[in-house]
Amino acid sequence: MKPRARLDALGEIRRMRAIMRREIGSRYAGDTVGYLWAYIFPLSWMAVIYLAFIAFGRTSPIDTDIVSFLLSGVLPYLGTRFVINAVVRARTAYRHILILPQVDITLVIFSIFLLELANGIAMFSGLLLLNYAVFGFFEMADPGLVLWGFFLAIGSGGAFGFLLVALARISPVIPKSNPIFLRPLFYISGVFFVANELPLGFLTAISWNPLFHAVELLREGMFAGYHSVLANGWVPVAFIGACLALGLIVLNAESLPFEGESEEELI
Repeated sequence: MKPRARLDALGEIRRMRAIMRREIGSRYAGDTVGYLWAYIFPLSWMAVIYLAFIAFGRTSPIDTDIVSFLLSGVLPYLGTRFVINAVVRARTAYRHILILPQVDITLVIFSIFLLELANGIAMFSGLLLLNYAVFGFFEMADPGLVLWGFFLAIGSGGAFGFLLVALARISPVIPKSNPIFLRPLFYISGVFFVANELPLGFLTAISWNPLFHAVELLREGMFAGYHSVLANGWVPVAFIGACLALGLIVLNAESLPFEGESEEELI
């Protein structure tokens, strides 16, 4: 690597680290106790859904304990939700630093994506170990496939958030539609069920959902003997690629003003 290229790469890494530190400080009050809220929230989700399973006498649809099954669905969904919200929030939270020539929105979004990915993996690993410590269950047949499925889930969320940020150039209202996508996604992403137990008609109707494919891949990696009739990594990969490509096209369209800029300011 040439010295100039090396300096540019080091500069990018420093800027990414600065963005991550700012994100941690602004969202979690900059201290360890505040940062714990990143883990308390998903833990509370898990607790509520676990108690609902117990109250209604629901059992795991595959050969595993309830907590392990819920972890395989709830955590990828929450990670996807968190990264979408974080990326969309960056559209306004980092507006004041985007005037700097060394910083653009793609760098900010990529930095936030990496932070959310690290948070998600740490959260997932911590709850797996907690399940082992409390209940004595630990499912991990293929760690590589588990990480791949988790990455595809978070990647789908990050790419979709990036597209929403880009489309804000067309209309600032578009990113606000985020909950319209997230709420139904909770019910059709395999949080409460697996693909193998669904009737063919319903399975076909939701087979477009990239998060469902990512969750099913993760489950194949977690649970020995489980082979999903749905899981296809190319679906989330294609979704990620399409969102990124369309987002970049919109961001690079010179005829579109950035949010908050008038046409006179661009002349």
